[in-house]
Amino acid sequence: MLDALLGVSFLTPLDGLFVLAAALPLGALFLTERRAARVRRLLTIVGHRRRAVVPVVAALVTLSALVAVAAAQPVVVREQLMSERADAQAFVLFDTSLSMRASAGPGKPSRLQRAKRMAIRLQQSLSDVPFGIASMTDRSLPNLMPTTDRALFDRTVRQSVAVDQPPPSQLYKGRATTFDALIPLVESHFYTEGVQRRLLIVYTDGESAKISPLFKLTLQRRLTPVFVHVWEPGERIYNKGKADPHYVSDPTSMAALNDIARITGVPRAFPEGDTGAIVRAARAAVGRAGTRTHVAAYARIALAPWFVLGCIVPLAFLLWRRNA
Repeated sequence: MLDALLGVSFLTPLDGLFVLAAALPLGALFLTERRAARVRRLLTIVGHRRRAVVPVVAALVTLSALVAVAAAQPVVVREQLMSERADAQAFVLFDTSLSMRASAGPGKPSRLQRAKRMAIRLQQSLSDVPFGIASMTDRSLPNLMPTTDRALFDRTVRQSVAVDQPPPSQLYKGRATTFDALIPLVESHFYTEGVQRRLLIVYTDGESAKISPLFKLTLQRRLTPVFVHVWEPGERIYNKGKADPHYVSDPTSMAALNDIARITGVPRAFPEGDTGAIVRAARAAVGRAGTRTHVAAYARIALAPWFVLGCIVPLAFLLWRRNA
């Protein structure tokens, strides 16, 4: 939830004392009018009324005031307040290996595209929980740290998550994806320190290399994973409408992903079509709790240029009056 707070402040308020400079032209105008009145009396000339000087005085004061305000550098301060859970955070982790480019046919949604759509819907279902985004091949790299800003989350998923972006850290003859890449999510402080409930949703086709013994020791009980199997039988990788002859879907990938899930302490992985069960498992992992409000964004909009621009009006009047 976002609320915007607006306020005006001055960066250099003492410079506003420039308005006192109006005393100089006003004093000069007073002396000039006084001298002109004396001359008119000596020459018995009927002069203009004092009332005619009022617009000139107003223009001088207005011009000095506008310059003074501009010198004080007024800014509109815009703060955004965000309400979110302090006890829970979640990361969606996308498998971005080459096999996630597979689809049911040319022009059909790829595995990664389907995973991105599911992640956006899941974040909307758990809008009170800060969500982060990470990508995985043989390593996990963050794309976005946990936030409840829905627009930012959606934009990052759509624009920053892509196959082989970034690519694996080294060349592989076989499969580049390894679930050992999940270990840094715990060890490298992806989650904020002190967060009790840590949820990890992994979108993958399950076609990975073998895991190391450290996997179980590192992940178990330190976070709650939800594995989503993004895979359909017969999918191929298509390049310019032609199937890649070097890639064939692995029909054992779901069983392998179930084994990974059990190692981490959860009963099973979920097929991509089981949306309701995925949302329920994620909600069960983080539960429900109150939210806290904090400043999520801060922006300053300078107003000084507009006050300087406003000086044109009284200045133009004074020049016109001088030449009239």
